[in-house]
Amino acid sequence: MTIRKTDSSQNIESLLQATELFMFQAIGQTKAKNITVVMRYHIESGGARVRARLALNAGLALNLEKKINVSLSACCELIHNASLLHDDIQDGDEMRRGRMAAWLKFDINSAMCAGTLMLSAAYNAVSQVTVYSPQLIAHLHQRTSDLISGQIIDFTSLASVIDVKTYLDMAKGKTGSLLALPLELVMISANEPTALPFAKVAGESFAVAYQIADDMSDLQADLANSRTNIVGILENTGVTRPEALSQAKLLAKENLKFATEYAAKLPANSGAYFIKLCEALKEKIDTSQPSSIENV
Repeated sequence: MTIRKTDSSQNIESLLQATELFMFQAIGQTKAKNITVVMRYHIESGGARVRARLALNAGLALNLEKKINVSLSACCELIHNASLLHDDIQDGDEMRRGRMAAWLKFDINSAMCAGTLMLSAAYNAVSQVTVYSPQLIAHLHQRTSDLISGQIIDFTSLASVIDVKTYLDMAKGKTGSLLALPLELVMISANEPTALPFAKVAGESFAVAYQIADDMSDLQADLANSRTNIVGILENTGVTRPEALSQAKLLAKENLKFATEYAAKLPANSGAYFIKLCEALKEKIDTSQPSSIENV
C-alpha cells in the first residue's frame, strides 16, 4: 500500500532540498579545493537533518517567509555538522553515519579546517535574514559558546570523575544547545521573544534524555574506554548497576516530560514536530531500544 504524503510533509521535503543547496551556497568558494571535497563528503554522508526539520516545521507554523526559513535551517545544520567534524577528531571516532569519518578518510588537519569553515558558513547563512539580524547573530554566538562549553566538559572529564550536575551541564551544552537553536532562531525571527525560554528548556531537556538513552545503549563500550556515562556516574554514588540503570531511565523520562511540556507552550503549535521526537524517544526508552545519538 502506498501512503501519500500530506501537503505539509511534501512542503517540508521541498524546503529540505532548498536547505541542502543553500548550505553549499553559504559555504561559498574557497581556494582550498581539498577542503571543499572534505565538506561535501561529510555533508552528503546523510543524517536525519533533525535540526533543519525543527526549524522548518516551526517556521511554517509561524508563517515565516521561505527565504528566512531556509536560511535558519541551513544555519542550524551547518553548525551541527561542523561540530561533528570536530567531535570525531577529539573522540577519535572512526565512523560517522555508516562510513569512514572525514578525519580518517582524508586527514585531521583538513577535517578540522573544514569544520571551522562550516561554522563560519553558519553565520553567513543567518546573515541572509535581514529582520532581527543582530539578535539572531548574537544568539547564534551564545549557542556556539554553550556548545563548546559542553564539549570541553566532555573531553576533560575523561581524566576525572564527574557528578550528575556536571553531566547534565555537559549534555545541555554539547547537545541541547543545537537542539534548542532551531526553535530559538525561529522564535526570534517571528518576533516571539517570550517563547525563547520555552524553546531553551525543551531543547536542553530533550538532549539530556537522548544522551542518557545513548549512554545506556553504549554502556559496555563507554566503560571499557573510560568514557563519560551516566550509569557509571550513578554507580560512583554507591548504588548497584541495576539501581543505576533504573535511576538513569527515570531521569531520562523526567527530562522528556519537561521537553514535551515546554514544547507545547510554543506559539501556534510550532513545537508539534519536537513533541513527536519526544514521543518517539520515550517509546524507545520504554522498550529499551534507544537509538544512537548520531541520528540526532
